Amino acid sequence: MAIYKYVGKDILERRRKGVVEAESEELARNILFNRGIVTIESLKEEKSILKSNISFSFLSRVSSKDVLIFTRQLYAMIHAGIPLVQALKIIQDQIPNGRLREIIKDVANFIEEGGRFSTALSKYRDVFGDLYISMIRAAEEAGTLEQTIKRIAEHLEKIENLKGKIKSALFYPIFVLITATIIVSGILIFIIPTFQQLYEDLGGELPALTQAVINLSHWLRDYIGWIVLGTAASIFTFFKARKNKKFKYITDKILLRLPVFGSLILKGSMAGFARTLSSMISSGINILEALSISAETSGNEVIRKAIEDIRKQVERGVNVSTAMAKNPIFPPMVVNMVAIGEEAGNLDEMLSKVADFYEEEVDRTVDGLTSLIEPIMIVFIGGIIGGIIIAMYLPIFKIGELIK
Repeated sequence: MAIYKYVGKDILERRRKGVVEAESEELARNILFNRGIVTIESLKEEKSILKSNISFSFLSRVSSKDVLIFTRQLYAMIHAGIPLVQALKIIQDQIPNGRLREIIKDVANFIEEGGRFSTALSKYRDVFGDLYISMIRAAEEAGTLEQTIKRIAEHLEKIENLKGKIKSALFYPIFVLITATIIVSGILIFIIPTFQQLYEDLGGELPALTQAVINLSHWLRDYIGWIVLGTAASIFTFFKARKNKKFKYITDKILLRLPVFGSLILKGSMAGFARTLSSMISSGINILEALSISAETSGNEVIRKAIEDIRKQVERGVNVSTAMAKNPIFPPMVVNMVAIGEEAGNLDEMLSKVADFYEEEVDRTVDGLTSLIEPIMIVFIGGIIGGIIIAMYLPIFKIGELIK
């Protein structure tokens, strides 16, 4: 629908202005007439009423945590009996994120001029997402805005916690490896040359292990610039290529097949999918739209395609559980719980239980990984540094031969 800004007069000749949603200008005029605006002085389509003036995208990024905090505050205000527009204006002054503050201001102004909350949010789809907007739209139609905002806040909080746990499990070993690489590189670049100079002054043939470490030090000092540049270029190219759906599908498939980590990613994806689908169904969103939004918010291309395939089958009249059973990506437990939910007519409750189960599984897996990774990393890093130390002290045991 288009948004039209109007200026006119009602039957009592009072001046009125605001906005109206309609599919065409003619329909907009009819809607205004039904509202009592008998004289229309100006009516024009407003295409940029909610566009932000901030152009520093890297500084004005709104994170999912920012949206969560905003939603919590909004629920608290509405629950306290404060009208929506007033609540938005109060929250606006408390938001530290510049872009989100401008968005809330524009949304409040838009609603004040007669627009719908969901329409205002849809102008910022990149910030709020389809799930948020669809649930608000359904709540407006059902008159359950307060309960839905509470449900959205709870959903966002659980998804945020889930993402945090998975990220910490995946990035912990990466962080340790990067730190170890920097330390070892520092030893090879700055400390090994000192030993090399000492042994050169003594003369003689060095042990093979010592010579190998010195050669590695030479190579690293000669090519450190190219190594850093090549690594940065590879990382940039990888993330750029991930925007291509085919490449993302391949890499996501590889991630799901990784030992231990693949299982963790799958459990997290199942929890997120079940939680999202449950939240939307309980908000009154039809199953097809709910599946479409769940697919787009899955974060994994393999799972996105699997959910899209389910949606297509459901559109043809197949049950969700039957469609799920045809794809091996969905564990039997999920399929059986969904089947029970469909038979009992409480699919949203069953999906919520599935989400709870997999969130607990993620907790257990993360705890297990942390306790497993720590000793492995200590042994690995200690082995490398210990090997370098042994290599550099080996010639000392043959100091007599070197002096000759």
